[in-house]
Amino acid sequence: MSPPSPRCGLPPPHDPGERTPVAWVGLWEVRQFADGDARLDYFRPRGFHHLQLWQPEARISILTPSRLTAGLFEVWPEGGQRASASTWREVGAQLPGVDLPGAIEVLALESWFVEREEPRTLRLLRLWWRRGPGLRPAAG
Repeated sequence: MSPPSPRCGLPPPHDPGERTPVAWVGLWEVRQFADGDARLDYFRPRGFHHLQLWQPEARISILTPSRLTAGLFEVWPEGGQRASASTWREVGAQLPGVDLPGAIEVLALESWFVEREEPRTLRLLRLWWRRGPGLRPAAG
């Protein structure tokens, strides 16, 4: 594993220097808090656990859905505006011309690094988030 990227000017929670690489998909680093980091220990059982996709050349950060991001993807290109997206397709629409990992790859990464670490109730909530706004249950 390579060391964390130096601080890049993006504020937390998008600063890649706060996390360590755990995988790569194409040109994208997959980052999370290191094992033993108090933030990871706090986030895991509370639904805040997530991954950061970091593209160092384009300096784009994407956080995967969690309670931290209200169940949405959060996109932040350096020098740009932070934006939320409910689907991976919407992430792509916000980053035209950027070569993103495929949706299936992102789901697999979330399954491997996030969901297997969460209590069952949080896994069920995450599935509900993924269904998208058009399929969510109507408010009561």
